[in-house]
Amino acid sequence: MTLASRVMERYPLRIEADKLRRALTDIEMQARTYENIIKEFENEHGCDLETFEWRMQKGEIPEHPSWETSIEWGVATDELEKLRVMKEALGWTLNFLS
Repeated sequence: MTLASRVMERYPLRIEADKLRRALTDIEMQARTYENIIKEFENEHGCDLETFEWRMQKGEIPEHPSWETSIEWGVATDELEKLRVMKEALGWTLNFLS
């Protein structure tokens, strides 16, 4: 008996692998959406979020409405990172079920 099978026997997963795979597919689609949003911001402003915020702080670009853009861009970046973590966790979990 492998370690993975002993772990699964002792701590059974209370959700079917198919549901996890569907969730993983949904997460990947959501991640692509956020990646596209981030790319649009980068293309529009010619830089990444960190540079954009630095330029705003230095007064190179007007604070208003740039701060609103910064918030939206930051939310997209944060959401993408959360989705990447969930994708990794689901992928790792699915490896035990294969």
